[in-house]
Amino acid sequence: MIRTISIHRHKSFHSTNAHSVQIPNKPATYVYGLNGAGKSSIGEVVDGLARNDPAFAHCRIETTDNARYRYLVYNHHYVERLIGQPIQGIFTVGEVDTVRQQRIQDIETRNGELDVLIADATTSVKAAESNLAKELVRAKDEIWKAHDWGKKTVLASLLEGYGRNKEKFFTDLRTHALPENGQLDTIERLERCWADVSGTESERALVSLDTSALSRIENDPIWGEVVEVSTSSRLAPFVAELGNADWVARGQAYTHKDQCPFCQQGLPHDFREELARLLEGERKAKVDRISLLVQSYAVQLDALEQRTQTILTDPDAREAGVEPAWTQARGAFHDTLTALRRKEAQPGEAVSISPVNVDALVEALAKLNALIADFNARIRDRRGERERIKTMFFQVMHAERMDAYAHHDALLGPLQEAETQAKAGLQARGQERDGLNTELRELRRLQKGVDASIDAINDRLRSLGITAFSIDRKTDEDRVYCLVRPGIATSETKSLSEGEKTLIAFLYFMESLKGSHDEHENVDPRRTIAVIDDPISSLSQNYVYDIATMIHRELAKPDGRPQLVKQVIVLTHNLYFFHELIRQHKTSLPRAHNHCGLLRVVKNAYSQVEALDPTKLLNDYDVWWQILRDAKDGKIPTQIVPNAMRNILEQFFTFTTGSSDFPVAVQQLADADTSSKYAALDRFVDRGSHRDAINGPPIDWTEYDVPYLLGKFRAMFDAIGQEPHYIMKMGEDALEPVHA
Repeated sequence: MIRTISIHRHKSFHSTNAHSVQIPNKPATYVYGLNGAGKSSIGEVVDGLARNDPAFAHCRIETTDNARYRYLVYNHHYVERLIGQPIQGIFTVGEVDTVRQQRIQDIETRNGELDVLIADATTSVKAAESNLAKELVRAKDEIWKAHDWGKKTVLASLLEGYGRNKEKFFTDLRTHALPENGQLDTIERLERCWADVSGTESERALVSLDTSALSRIENDPIWGEVVEVSTSSRLAPFVAELGNADWVARGQAYTHKDQCPFCQQGLPHDFREELARLLEGERKAKVDRISLLVQSYAVQLDALEQRTQTILTDPDAREAGVEPAWTQARGAFHDTLTALRRKEAQPGEAVSISPVNVDALVEALAKLNALIADFNARIRDRRGERERIKTMFFQVMHAERMDAYAHHDALLGPLQEAETQAKAGLQARGQERDGLNTELRELRRLQKGVDASIDAINDRLRSLGITAFSIDRKTDEDRVYCLVRPGIATSETKSLSEGEKTLIAFLYFMESLKGSHDEHENVDPRRTIAVIDDPISSLSQNYVYDIATMIHRELAKPDGRPQLVKQVIVLTHNLYFFHELIRQHKTSLPRAHNHCGLLRVVKNAYSQVEALDPTKLLNDYDVWWQILRDAKDGKIPTQIVPNAMRNILEQFFTFTTGSSDFPVAVQQLADADTSSKYAALDRFVDRGSHRDAINGPPIDWTEYDVPYLLGKFRAMFDAIGQEPHYIMKMGEDALEPVHA
């Protein structure tokens, strides 16, 4: 339906600012306006736009659903075009085959139902698509968090090319599922690998630590052996009995001359020789061996420590766990060295030495060598390694967003199912409608003809009591109508009176809504909008009811009858006809706007269209009061004021004094008041409403102040004791001063 009509630079509408006429969302809208207010311009604009007249290119029609409609406009231009030339036949649906016609009506009814169902299905599809789109946006935002995280890493350059394209990232990341073994590098590891292949470092040598020499020393049986003194000395039994050979050996260094270094007593003359004989020989050889082994162990351990320090500088040593393994082994080695030195100091005591367990160290070194080998392999193929790192990087991001993908998939299934069902429903309804429309076109093709519209127009004429003329096919021109009068061989349309022209044109217009001059055109009433301007102009008052009923029953509210139009807009200056249109819908005027659209056209400098309250336009008398209220508000020009005053005063004095002659009533007032102000008012309204035929100079209406004129008008009502009537009709405050 029409939602707005934008009128710009046409007749009495503004020449620079477009005026938007807001059409209520009702099947029928009625527009009231005085002659000259600009209501006919509305129909002319619709007609001009329908005919693609370039003169109306600056105007515009907006519809509620942005659909294309067929606009048919009845106005005086339509009457002139129709009557001034041969009347073209209308190809409409006839009533010959009632079974076929009933099927047509059934299809049209079902199509109307399908329109509603398709609209609902379309809404469902849009809602389903919207829900899917919203979920995709939400999911893409969730997955994009991985992108934001990745941009903060050393690998940010691998995300170049995405920009803000969340959809591409969402799709690409999903393809990087976890590797088959489920093992992922850490982001720190990937960053180091990227640094490796991004630098210029060459291959690194594998590392090793040889602890075999230490192991051999640790496994020497001498550590558990008790080193005894030589038996060739006569002191041997005594020292052996005391078990202090180690103490004696340490004291040997303190013997000087022939005096005991401990008790300061004289020693036997051969004591020193016997002491030397006691500690020499096999014992000395073993002691020397122990010292040599201890020294070798310390040297090997020192070399091992130095080698290990070099290994610990390897970039992958920490990841391989070399340092903690070495710390543990080093502690054990030093503990062993301490035990060996204790044996060296006390050869006569047995020491239990367990080989140091270097399995953890060996394992760490093996892991380090694997990392070094991996590094060497990477730098031998830097390009391939970069691709591997990128793949793994995306796999890491995918793993981090795996739950987000799973949640999206869980939500997606029901939403897609809802969309599929909605689209299937829409498709089914559409296919049903297409099938019905195909059948409908064939039925109408079989039914179409110009005879149906001839019969319909003549039936309408007879129903209106008109028998003086009818229409028929023109001789030898089956597609042209002609006027027929009883007993007259040839009749022309120019013989019609103005009222008859209006009537025949309107009936022809009503039939044209059903069909077209083109027999091949498929007329869709759901895409037809009718605009009717003053259909009772020049008609007898008797036809007001007929025309109003026809518009209501066939166009505005076709209950149980075939729909002819989607929307009808009626424009009129006849208040009686306007009320009759409204009362066809609702006898209660305050509730009429719930059933039909009601608008009013007013004009001061320019025409404007506004909403109308039907309770304020009860009859012609109220209309004249409305005009005065509009003049007071500056909505209409001052020129209309005198005529409105005259009509009010004539009707008022006719009712109150019984005299239809307003000057007589004024004279009665003048007889009671010596002032001439009432007679002056009489002359003003006479000249302003052109009651007398005297031509004088043009009136400059800008010199007249509407409040001043209304003040005199109010004073007249006050003079006869009817000021409350004036106040009620004008909606003024009773305390306002009266300007006499």
